[in-house]
Amino acid sequence: MLARGVLCRLATDASKTSTHDLARLLQRTILARNGLVFSRVSKAALLEYRRSYATAATTPRTRTKPTATVKKAVKKAAAKKPAPKKTAKRAPAKKAPAKKPAPKKKVAAKKKTAPKKAPVKRRVRKELTDEEKEKKVVREAKKAALRAPTARPLSAYNVFFSEAVKASGGKAVVETAKEAGPMFKTLTPAEKEHYNHLANEETARKQAEYTAWLKTYTPDQIRDANTARAVLRRTLKKNAKGRLPPYTLRLHDDRQVKRPTTGYMLFLGERTTSGDFKGIAVPDRTRLVSQEWKALSASEKKPYLDEGAENSATYKREATKTYSNKPAVQTAA
Repeated sequence: MLARGVLCRLATDASKTSTHDLARLLQRTILARNGLVFSRVSKAALLEYRRSYATAATTPRTRTKPTATVKKAVKKAAAKKPAPKKTAKRAPAKKAPAKKPAPKKKVAAKKKTAPKKAPVKRRVRKELTDEEKEKKVVREAKKAALRAPTARPLSAYNVFFSEAVKASGGKAVVETAKEAGPMFKTLTPAEKEHYNHLANEETARKQAEYTAWLKTYTPDQIRDANTARAVLRRTLKKNAKGRLPPYTLRLHDDRQVKRPTTGYMLFLGERTTSGDFKGIAVPDRTRLVSQEWKALSASEKKPYLDEGAENSATYKREATKTYSNKPAVQTAA
C-alpha cells in the first residue's frame, strides 16, 4: 500500500518536475510518510518509473556539401576584392649613441659645528701687599741661589770642639761649649799644633769638595746664583738680628769674570790708600772723596776715565768668551 501511494504521488508531481529531480522528490515524499525505508518493491518501481520518463538520445546532424553554383559565386566575390597594397618597409631608425651619465657631484659633507663652550671666567688677580711681594722675591731668589757645601776654613779650636761634642755622650751643646773653652786653653803647644794640622787637612778636603761642586754648574748659573744671593742679602738684611744665612754669601768661582773698575772707583781706591782718611768712618770718607771727584777738572778726570773704559772693554771680551748669554756690561762712569 505504501509503495502504491508513493507511486501515485510521484505520478501527479512528475509533470511539474524534471527527470533529475524525481529522486529528490521521492526521497522527500518517503520521509514525509512516517519516515519508512524503501522496500525492494518500491525501489524496483522507482527505477522503472525513471526509465519510462527518460528522454531519447539525439542523433548528430549531417553537414551538406556546397553545390557548384555556390562555389562559383564565392570565387567571383573573391576576385573582385582589390589586392592589398604593398607598403615600403621603413628602414630601422638609427639609435642615437647612449649618453654617458654625468658624474654625480659630490656633496660636501656639512661640518659639524662644535658646541659652544661656556666662557671661562678669568680669575681676578689679587694685588699683593708689600710684605707679600717681598716674600715672593725671597722665594724666587732662594731657588736660584744654589745651596753650596761649606768651604769656610776651620781652626784648631773647631776641630777640638767637634771632638768634644762626639765624646760628650749626648750632652747639651751649650754645656759642652762651656767646658771645651777652658780645656782648649790648657793644651800644650804640641797638642795645638796637632789640631792645627787636622784643621788644615779638613779645610783642604772641604775646599776640594766645594771646587768639585762648582764645576757641576756652568759659569752662567753661578753668576745668576750670585745675583740671587745679592738680592737675598739686601732683602734679609733689613730684619736680620745676627749673621745672615750661608746661602746669602757670594760664591767664589775662578771662572767668573771680574767686573770692571770704573774711573771713579779707581780714584776712590787711590784716595783711600793714601792715608789721608785714617780714623774717619767709611760713610764720611766716601762723602769726602765724592766731593773731591766732582771738584776735579775734565783733564784731571781723563786718566781715570780712560783706564776705566779700557777695563770695561776687557771685561766685555772675556765675558763673551765665558758666558753663553750677553752680560750686562758696566760702562765707565
